[in-house]
Amino acid sequence: MLLQEVLTELPANEVIQRARDFFTLRFTPYAGFTEEAGDSWIKFTTEAGDLTIGTGKQGERTLVRGSTSRMNHELSQFLSTLAPPEEVRQSVPGPGVSGAG
Repeated sequence: MLLQEVLTELPANEVIQRARDFFTLRFTPYAGFTEEAGDSWIKFTTEAGDLTIGTGKQGERTLVRGSTSRMNHELSQFLSTLAPPEEVRQSVPGPGVSGAG
């Protein structure tokens, strides 16, 4: 499972609302249903799997992290709406994460 993150000027509640709108209003197989949510996080269930987005403060900005096993492209699309694409970062799984190596 890859993590992607971005720093944004938006407050956490607006990020969560934008995520809810972005993933529940899409007319694709990747449209999601809110499974659980809190003030600073939300978890969606889709046909392609689960997607979780969380927020936290980092200085004066909001750090937004997302994780998913199969919807990396869609998560990147969402995160790029919050900040310039060059600020969206992705973790690279190390040896052993997939069980191979």
